[in-house]
Amino acid sequence: MAPRTVFTDAVLFPVNDDRRQPYRGWFAVDGAGLITDIGAGEYVPGAQADSVVELRGALVLPGFVSAHSHLWQSVFRGVADGCTTMGWIDKLHRRFGAALEPGDMYVFTVHGQRDLLRQGITTVCNHTHEFGDGPAEQWQAALDGAQRTVYSFSPPLWRTADERLSELDKFLHLSADDRHRVLALSMNTTALHSVEHMRRESEILRELGVGQHAHYLEDPTVAVAQQDSFDDLLAGGRVGADTVFAHFIHTTPRIRDTAARAGAAMVWNPLSNGRLGSGIADIPGYLAAGLRVGMGVDGQASADVGDPFQNMRTGLYLLRAAARDPKALDARRILRMHTLDSAEVLGVGDRVGSLEIGKAADFVVCDPPAPYAHLPADQLWSFAVLALSAADITEVRIGGVRVSTGPADRDRALESDCARRISRLYQSV
Repeated sequence: MAPRTVFTDAVLFPVNDDRRQPYRGWFAVDGAGLITDIGAGEYVPGAQADSVVELRGALVLPGFVSAHSHLWQSVFRGVADGCTTMGWIDKLHRRFGAALEPGDMYVFTVHGQRDLLRQGITTVCNHTHEFGDGPAEQWQAALDGAQRTVYSFSPPLWRTADERLSELDKFLHLSADDRHRVLALSMNTTALHSVEHMRRESEILRELGVGQHAHYLEDPTVAVAQQDSFDDLLAGGRVGADTVFAHFIHTTPRIRDTAARAGAAMVWNPLSNGRLGSGIADIPGYLAAGLRVGMGVDGQASADVGDPFQNMRTGLYLLRAAARDPKALDARRILRMHTLDSAEVLGVGDRVGSLEIGKAADFVVCDPPAPYAHLPADQLWSFAVLALSAADITEVRIGGVRVSTGPADRDRALESDCARRISRLYQSV
């Protein structure tokens, strides 16, 4: 029989069940890292448990999912303050991209992985870039890391569909063992040379089971031009159930409703949207229209911190302030958005995103100094979203195995290597 670890005396958050409130309980994890049993109340020890971990009433949340990130940007924080997205791209991508040397992308991506893990993000959609030996190095980092990845390729949009699709060849042949941490694949897809090129590429991606993930309607300075391209995207097969629009702020009612009817999804990135002055996405309107919504912390050079608690609060407060209504969105819904909804947007909700039997035992343990044992169960949702931060994380587990002890868990050798590499870059450009 496979080894089993039972985690007991935890306050569990059932983001998958709209009728159930947080409850004191336990859950069992098998040797494959999957949840086999879960229950309320006190665990009664049995012969089937190989080990028992007492959590002493700590809060246990599903591992957070960032449905849109750029992990390599982790070492470029604070860059281009006061710029819109396009100005920020000039001061980051166009300034440093050509100066990256072999090994940079791997080391920077690993730094981004470790940073998000410490802050409770156990699954990330890493939207990659082509700089240096970027694709191969970012892929290798995904295979080597503890974090689960949805890997999003980003070959240059100025290439033909055939040239872009050829980039997939080096990855698609890999066996399941080679990519056990890679849950799914997607490709950056917005406008290409023609509708015909887009349609050809989109059809092949669907045949291969590779999703479409596009930056769209983020920067207000180019919003009108991007809105005007929507009919071409629609005709080119770029809008469907396999489509994830990152940002998707400056929509029109027609774009919003058409995308929703097609089954498309969007990823809300409140921290970077606020930092870059991109705008406030109409999340209540999107939800009312039936659009699927996930959340991302974006790159750590545009959000600067990868704390999902801060990301949720920033989004919640912006929506409430804009609507002048504290009921514009509630804490329970936004916690689901950054866990299960984000996993479902990425097409991996059957494996991660919630504490359920059959899913991976990816979870975050929080033990804040503020008292919470006296709170009624329905108030624990708001406590988790409004009162917690990454600093309250005591451990992060993936497949039941501890991969981080929270903010105090730092890799000094990695940080030193990053500092040396980033110093060289700043001196060379």
